[in-house]
Amino acid sequence: MNLRLDNKVAIVTGAGRGIGEAIAHALADAGARVAVNDINPDRAERVAAAIRQNRGQAIGIAADVSNKFQCSHLIETTRAEWNQLDILVNNAAVEPAIPIMKMDEWDWQRTIDVNLKGVFFMSQLCGRVMAGVFDKKAGQEEATGAGGVIVNIASTAGVETPLADRGAYCASKAGVVGFARECAREFAPYGIRVNTVLPGIIDTPLTEPQQAKAEVMAQWRANIPLGRIGRAQEVAAVVVFLCADASSYMTGSTITVDGGG
Repeated sequence: MNLRLDNKVAIVTGAGRGIGEAIAHALADAGARVAVNDINPDRAERVAAAIRQNRGQAIGIAADVSNKFQCSHLIETTRAEWNQLDILVNNAAVEPAIPIMKMDEWDWQRTIDVNLKGVFFMSQLCGRVMAGVFDKKAGQEEATGAGGVIVNIASTAGVETPLADRGAYCASKAGVVGFARECAREFAPYGIRVNTVLPGIIDTPLTEPQQAKAEVMAQWRANIPLGRIGRAQEVAAVVVFLCADASSYMTGSTITVDGGG
């Protein structure tokens, strides 16, 4: 089984911590050159520096994926560094904890903008690069690209299990799943595979406050057949598989990583 990613170039959005950070490290360990994106420049560079210290290749790029111009900057900076783009992992997300009846429109819109519109921007722009489809209005013609892989990080909260006070988050992640399936259909002729990962409850900075509550942890363990919450590295391992040739006949798939919960 080939899980190596040598000579591949990857962008991981929201990779400054948590699942995204684990994915960036895992891709680098598999041989990929990684553009570590985060809205916070210090976090992006910290992860990139750690990869380089481990003898991998990485650069940190700050960008807000809800902004199309910043997405373009992220992609073009990556291409300028390594002259190619093979893998996109759409991981960037926000998760406001607000009941629906108290939610402000700004919180709703910001969640949709980052979690769903950001996936649209990055998938569209990276898809064009991977496919070799350029802007005809600028006098460029279509060309055959090398193909590529897009992996979206959604959530079980979007399709299986409601998450308390996360109405906007659940809606955005459900949208990612549906959007990814259509991307898989439309991008297939260009040799681009698109799959989605649904993490369950994972040990990340976002869940740390809840992990500190004994009653919450007890409930989580009781509802998860494997009896524990997941590790970010376990999600990252699935992403590596989806990016590698080992999954070459998979596209439009949605894979749950939740300990059976």
